[in-house]
Amino acid sequence: MTIDEVAMEETGSPRLGQENFEQTLTFFWHPVCTTEELAAAGDRPLRVTLLGRDVAVARLASGSVVALADRCVHRSARLSVGWVDGENVRCGYHGWAYGSNGRCTEIPSMPESPVPARACVPSYDVSEQYGLVWVRLDGRARTTVPAHPSYERLVAAPHSLKVLMGAPYTWPVAAPRRVENFVDLAHFAWVHDGTLGRRDEPVPPLPGIDRVDGEMRFAYDPPDMAVEETALFGHSEYRMPMPLTVSIEFWLESGAYRHLWMTASPVDMATCRAFWTVSRDDDLDGDDAEYMRFQQVVLDEDEPLVCNQVPREMILEPGFELSVRTDKVSIEYRRWLGQLVEACANGPAALHRAITANVARTTRLRVTGAA
Repeated sequence: MTIDEVAMEETGSPRLGQENFEQTLTFFWHPVCTTEELAAAGDRPLRVTLLGRDVAVARLASGSVVALADRCVHRSARLSVGWVDGENVRCGYHGWAYGSNGRCTEIPSMPESPVPARACVPSYDVSEQYGLVWVRLDGRARTTVPAHPSYERLVAAPHSLKVLMGAPYTWPVAAPRRVENFVDLAHFAWVHDGTLGRRDEPVPPLPGIDRVDGEMRFAYDPPDMAVEETALFGHSEYRMPMPLTVSIEFWLESGAYRHLWMTASPVDMATCRAFWTVSRDDDLDGDDAEYMRFQQVVLDEDEPLVCNQVPREMILEPGFELSVRTDKVSIEYRRWLGQLVEACANGPAALHRAITANVARTTRLRVTGAA
């Protein structure tokens, strides 16, 4: 395969700026906390940040979860320093109460007067899946929560897997850069020499890439090397539910199945909070700490590199960074992100079409630069 066969056009677009990129991400579901973190907040709303917006997340008395803009319209106190009162979130400053739809239901200082129509705060879509609370700022593009194969397996065969939730971590880097690191096959030999790759085998394969049901998909076979028994290492099949999730299924030589799943939630366009799980169908009674320890080794190897990219944001403008053919997965990922941003400029319906369109195996990417 020649460089020309994996090179991207140099024609840029003003639509690919950070403001439009951020607007595109508002149409997707992002996790903002674990259900354990929400439970630990008790009857107090939990303050989270998503795409630069402060959000108060709370579990109401009925058990449902609500996500509201974290600002009372009266005197701008944060709702997250208030409390849950039945099916409302009550502001701690003057007691204004807000229902799940964001409308104010009570103003204690005006018990005989109707609540003004303007007394409302933005409310957002909420979903609880995989032990996480997901929020979608804008539902008009009809996006869905990313798939999680381990939970799908558990539905079909309960107790067939052990799924471990890792501790969420916040890194000073854009969520798309965190995702790109997960699927950067060329960095294994350098950053994870002896862990996931070999520095004496620095040339990664160029996998075929498909777009299926809103996901990028490809397969990868690692180099021959001795690894720890707890390693996620073997024939692997990658699924990337767009735009910010990576799911990697591994089949070990022993026949065991392992799974690593991660989604990077955009705190803002330069900061992400990663939520992740590791799963296995072998050694179900074994020491879970050993499996988590291996993943921590990988994280510790990645962090100093991933968190020192300049700028922290991902710039989609073609030509801003130099790409070569071994960046094939990253190139196709960025290409699709750019297409989503372009589609978003034409409205939610166009974005929905761009995320759901299936594309046969990619054979001719266009990238700048050569090596």
